[in-house]
Amino acid sequence: MAKRLGEILIERGAISPEGLRSGLEACRRHGGRLGTWLVRLGLLNEGKLLDALTRQTGCPPATTMQLTTAPAETRALLSAAFSRRNLVVPFARQGRSLDVAMANPNDLLLVDEISRATGMVPRPHVATEATIMAAIALSAPAAQAPAPAPPPGPPRATGREWRQFWRLESVTTELMRGLAAPELPAPTATPATFPQLRPVEPSEAAAAPTDAAGLAEALADASDRDQAADLVLDHLAAGAFRVALFSVHQGKVMGWRARGAAIVAEDFHTLILPLDRPSLFLNLTKGVEIHVGPLGGGEGNTLLLDALGDPTPAEAVVVPVRVRGKVVAFLWLDQGADGVAGISIPLVQEVARLAGLAIEILVLRQKVRAGARLTETVPSD
Repeated sequence: MAKRLGEILIERGAISPEGLRSGLEACRRHGGRLGTWLVRLGLLNEGKLLDALTRQTGCPPATTMQLTTAPAETRALLSAAFSRRNLVVPFARQGRSLDVAMANPNDLLLVDEISRATGMVPRPHVATEATIMAAIALSAPAAQAPAPAPPPGPPRATGREWRQFWRLESVTTELMRGLAAPELPAPTATPATFPQLRPVEPSEAAAAPTDAAGLAEALADASDRDQAADLVLDHLAAGAFRVALFSVHQGKVMGWRARGAAIVAEDFHTLILPLDRPSLFLNLTKGVEIHVGPLGGGEGNTLLLDALGDPTPAEAVVVPVRVRGKVVAFLWLDQGADGVAGISIPLVQEVARLAGLAIEILVLRQKVRAGARLTETVPSD
């Protein structure tokens, strides 16, 4: 596994240890990507972040210039909804090869989805979240509604409505210049003392299904694998310090989706652990139904713990998610430095079973759609 993003930035002198702690704290409080928060806090610029991500992922970079000046027909090879959901943008093609900018270029499952959606061979490049979102915004301009007829009576003064001041009117060169601007000095933050300002409690957020039947209904309506994963994690998040899903693809275990204050998205998504390397995942692919307890040593488990962040879990509950007997993912729960007390093993096993069924349904839907497209191309007699 590559080094953590924070370690790379510290080694290169791009940020200070204090700046890294500020970014990690923002991730823990609000979620999201460490690099994105460092840029938002004014501690890092997009260029240095892209250099660090290139080193971390081992993939070539996709620059703001390449994405925002890509041909419209190339960007249109993936829908705006798909691009926004997965943080991907196609920006160049040569023959059957398609260069794609991705926030997580090591996600092999997503690379396969892009290949099926476009019928081309993707070549993953890494890009920052802000650059990808700017390119998506340029790719899908909002449709302009026809102007209503003017009201009767004398004409009004030709003033701009307040809504116009909130529209993105920057041209491409201005957007690129803004993304490549040097970082500003770190602002001096003062703590708020107003009693009305308080963090939103988890209970105030949108409620996840609380029972197995509700979860099953929600999973049956999931439109893609990430939505299904989010439903599973939201269902279990209240009962554990950290809950995660690891996908299995081409003999490798990869970080897929996670919940927990310790998770740093770039570190988690960079995990690629071959299944032939000794780890707790290895036994779970050979018929073991569940792992409950300490993780043990070994290089594979060390890489796994690095991806999960601090504090290092003392014990964990890990259940394989199977589709027709084949392991396609692992469901992970831990209580941080504590044991696994309080985690309901039967609940985790039932959720893993439902997750496997949901993934099977999504796979069957893809096959049906592919069959329908193939039928449409066959000329009728």
